[in-house]
Amino acid sequence: MSMFAGIAEVDVKKKNRYIEPGNYVVEISAVKSGTKNQTAQPYFVAELDIIESDNPDFEPGDTVTWMTMVHQYRRYFLEQVKGFVATTMDAHPEEVTEEVMEYVVGEDQPLVGKKLSVRAFLGTNQKTGKTYCESEFRLISE
Repeated sequence: MSMFAGIAEVDVKKKNRYIEPGNYVVEISAVKSGTKNQTAQPYFVAELDIIESDNPDFEPGDTVTWMTMVHQYRRYFLEQVKGFVATTMDAHPEEVTEEVMEYVVGEDQPLVGKKLSVRAFLGTNQKTGKTYCESEFRLISE
């Protein structure tokens, strides 16, 4: 067997680049959920293709990742995911149910192709003093 057997069945490994402070116009290319291998920590990820950016480190055509994970307070994770999905579906937050979420991250990928305006900025954790990047999303009407 060749050392390259199975190469046709794999995808190219992409380096994850996360959103950094700036203003962007993006198009959703994938929405996923899963668990981290080492910690079994649940996560939700949106892969976003940049169309416009005022951050010089990100150019049109680059792909960035917006990710949120379940930490100590599961509620914050659920609030972030619900806000993102309600915005991208142009829906009321009450319409985002567990069934909707399974559909969103499923095979059909209904959010792929949606365009968003993103404003990313630094926030500071009140307890630890650590900084993090927070993102606000707005659906761009077609």
